This record gives sequence, C-alpha cells and structure tokens, in this order.
Amino acid sequence: MTRMDGVGIASDDVLTLLVERVPETRRLVEEKYGLRQGEAPPTVDTGDHLYENLLNLLTRPVLQPALERAEPDSDLLQRCFGFVEDVYADTSEHRRGAVYFQVLECLLEARPYLVNAVPYLRGPVREAVSRMVKYYEVEGYEHGLPSL
Repeated sequence: MTRMDGVGIASDDVLTLLVERVPETRRLVEEKYGLRQGEAPPTVDTGDHLYENLLNLLTRPVLQPALERAEPDSDLLQRCFGFVEDVYADTSEHRRGAVYFQVLECLLEARPYLVNAVPYLRGPVREAVSRMVKYYEVEGYEHGLPSL
C-alpha cells in the first residue's frame, strides 16, 4: 500500500501502512487490537487513536531503540521515516500534528535520536525538524539541520 489515490492515506489505513512498511510493529498492533498472528489490522475507527498509535506502536518501541544503536539499522530507519513522510504528507492538520508531536518532537528527547535521524529526514519532515531545532536552540543545530 502506498498513498491512496496519490493524495493521502485514508485515516483508517494508517495501521495497515505501518505494518506493511515497518513489519517490526506487527506484533504490537496484534497485541493492542487482539488480532491473531498475521491477521490484517483494523481499518475502522482507528484514526481517533493516531497520536497514541504513533507513540506506542512506532516511536517508543521501534524508532527510538533503532536510533540509540551505535550502528543504526539503515534499512529499518529508512522504512520508519518513509512511513512518517507519507503520513506527514497528508493535508490533515490532525495527521501532521500527530506526526510532529508523537514522532518528530521525540527526536529531541536524547542526543542520539536526533543525530542518528538526520541522515534519514527528507522533504517536509526534514523542514519541520529543522524549524524545531532552531526554535528550541538545540546545541549544534541552532541554524537548523545541515543541507543534504
């Protein structure tokens, strides 16, 4: 699954996209929603849980541990940030806000998160993080993220 009709991801398809792009989250999705192994994620009424799902199914259990590693898993980080880019690309302020607060802002919680994330940040997601580090005057990033 990629973007629906080239415009955005349907609200209730975010979990499906998450599991497809970042299979490391499948077990967590199955546990949260009481699914059998390999059962498709729900596609009804999940949009209301976007903030919680991004934080508890992606950021805390998968993304941040990957960013803490001395040798980051490039494939995993590319897939995680590719998913984040697709969700952030939506025009919905709710969706963009969820990504901003539950994924991007969490990059500022520990130095390795941000440092190791920088090479994987692209487009509007990179611009958002660049503005964020300038605003918060993050040491070493007072002028934003370096150019690609």
